[in-house]
Amino acid sequence: METIDAAQAVIREPAATDAERWDEFIVAEQAAVYRGVVPDDFAERQRAQRDRAARTAAFAHPSTTVRLIAEIDGELVGAVEACDAPAAWERSLGLADDAPADRELGRLYVSERARGTGLAAKLMDAALGADDAYLWIIDGNERAKRFYARRGFVDYGESVAAGPSWGGVSMRRMVRRAGDAAQSN
Repeated sequence: METIDAAQAVIREPAATDAERWDEFIVAEQAAVYRGVVPDDFAERQRAQRDRAARTAAFAHPSTTVRLIAEIDGELVGAVEACDAPAAWERSLGLADDAPADRELGRLYVSERARGTGLAAKLMDAALGADDAYLWIIDGNERAKRFYARRGFVDYGESVAAGPSWGGVSMRRMVRRAGDAAQSN
């Protein structure tokens, strides 16, 4: 598969009309990245719980959540989302009292053609800057773990089960302190 030139990517905030494309891109990339780790019907489970109306409304109204997409010639090749922490799903699991930073990198996905091109780092930097942040990573995603470690994220020392649509696979939190990120780049 031919890789893209990350320098050609146009990074922008998604419009309300991008909501369905965003959802489909995220689901497809999650299913590809976690194939063999999550249940075989993972993509169907994710699609079933997506609320397109809520996503469209979220894209239409400004908030403190940063969402960006990367496109090349109209093709969606990357997406990132960073939000105030803790997220609602973390509160529902009782993880809200232990949020190690005020910002969470909730999603960062690039297409297979964009992996290794620098686009993921560009998206993450645009969404987070050098602020303190944390993220959740599915255990076994070593490529992502190496990527985040190169950008100053370290294991936070906990492991919890992901929700039912993820098949209860284990995930862990990684955290980055602003000073650590500057030293690692």
